[in-house]
Amino acid sequence: MRPSSLLALLTSAALLSAAEDGAQVYNTLCAACHGPDGKGLNGLPPLVGSEWPKGPAERSIKIVLNGMTGPVEVAGMTYNIDMPPQGAVLSDEKIAAALTYVRDKFAGGAGAVTPAQVAAVRAQTTKRATPWTAAELLNAHPFPPAKTALKNLVGMMYQGEWKTLPDFSALKPALMEDFNAGVIDPAQSGLKDHFAMVWTAQFEAKEDGKYNFVFDCDDFGALYVGGERIAEIKGIGPVGGRRKEVPVILKKGLTPIRLEYVEFAGHEVVVLGYKGPKDKEIKWLSKTKANAPKPRVSIPIEAKDGVAAIYRNFIDKTTPRAIGIGFPNGLNLAYSADNLAAELIWTGKFMDGGHHWTDRGAGNEPPAGTNVIKLSDGPGVALASGEGSVVRFDRKGEGKEWTFSAVKVAAEFKGYDLDAAGNPTFRAAGEGVSLTDAWIPEAIAGKPGLRRTLKSEGDRPVTVVLARDLTSEGADGATVLGGSLSLRALSGPQPKAADKLLTVTLKPGETVVLGYSFR
Repeated sequence: MRPSSLLALLTSAALLSAAEDGAQVYNTLCAACHGPDGKGLNGLPPLVGSEWPKGPAERSIKIVLNGMTGPVEVAGMTYNIDMPPQGAVLSDEKIAAALTYVRDKFAGGAGAVTPAQVAAVRAQTTKRATPWTAAELLNAHPFPPAKTALKNLVGMMYQGEWKTLPDFSALKPALMEDFNAGVIDPAQSGLKDHFAMVWTAQFEAKEDGKYNFVFDCDDFGALYVGGERIAEIKGIGPVGGRRKEVPVILKKGLTPIRLEYVEFAGHEVVVLGYKGPKDKEIKWLSKTKANAPKPRVSIPIEAKDGVAAIYRNFIDKTTPRAIGIGFPNGLNLAYSADNLAAELIWTGKFMDGGHHWTDRGAGNEPPAGTNVIKLSDGPGVALASGEGSVVRFDRKGEGKEWTFSAVKVAAEFKGYDLDAAGNPTFRAAGEGVSLTDAWIPEAIAGKPGLRRTLKSEGDRPVTVVLARDLTSEGADGATVLGGSLSLRALSGPQPKAADKLLTVTLKPGETVVLGYSFR
């Protein structure tokens, strides 16, 4: 027998022995969870059909040595598991034998694992005291991308800044590459912001029938199937709210597909998938996957039995510490405890609690009604240094910041009180001065309105910002805010407009009553 044949025979015998030993180790320690057939028991993840035992042996060795914790996706399902470490009880030889058995039996002959490989990983991770997470393991040992229904995928990258889809036929690509796995990923551009990509491919339909395509992106783009534009995402914005789902009838075989995408700034995301005639789940053609959006639950918040409603959560177009009040007469208010200012007034519906009161919704919720008037977005109270001194407001950074000259800014929010009808009185105080800001629903000039009473106590004047960049004079003598909200001084000092600000200054102990109503 030739030496090479003898070596091959000895190697095969050694691997067969390892596989036999591995079967014993597997059935003793692993089969109770993963099943004798590798299909999983008692709701625990399978090995058959899983990518985890395949690929680099180091990934599986780390799991056996140190264990694994937390959520993990296996064969299309998510499991939240804790797999105990076995490194302290199993030798390098037993681990190598068990993994060789698993990779041969359940992973399509992924290749033998040697004791030397186990020993090397054990030496590298000797200081590891906690189980691995799926993210850690895939970061070090990623799965190879699975091939999709996109054949002959080519990506072209264009550099530039666009706010609408450009005419790509008039542009020259800065980069062109083939992507054999058929996976669409904006990271293929190599850029973060201000670029565009166009992917072209042939979509392989396995049979005749209806194919439902799912498309979304951040920022905007368009999807073409068979030369026809079937979906477009317009404008700069995130994924989620603009997702398109479009059915297309296809014949079995290859159909041209094209995806145009523009990234302006922020996140780089493209979502593309489909469901064929017999598919129960979406098959993804993009690296990013997205679950079907849940129908939004609507929980209207409104005044009831003549008592105003209150909303303490994140309201759009005002600050995080905003307090929303929905009055029984259909007018609504958002007061900023950060700025000590009334910042929003609107009509109609008050707020919808469905976003924040279900599924721990994040972000801001816009007012549910109409005619939303943004009164101001900066400090609402200034304390003058003494009676007779001038308070001046200076704008910086396109009106997003305000500073006060001749002012010691020391006012703080001190809470609020609600009367029996839910009407609020907001309280602020600073060095030697206090201010109350009370609101009640009341007819103003014959229309539903709000009466606001500002009262100052202390030893120095207080200037209150009523609005900015909104004022004009109405024919009836009222000040018009935002084109539709009338403001009148019912008693006390008159508001004054200067430097695009509408303010009212109260002397110590002075009160002003203001009336708001929509025209």
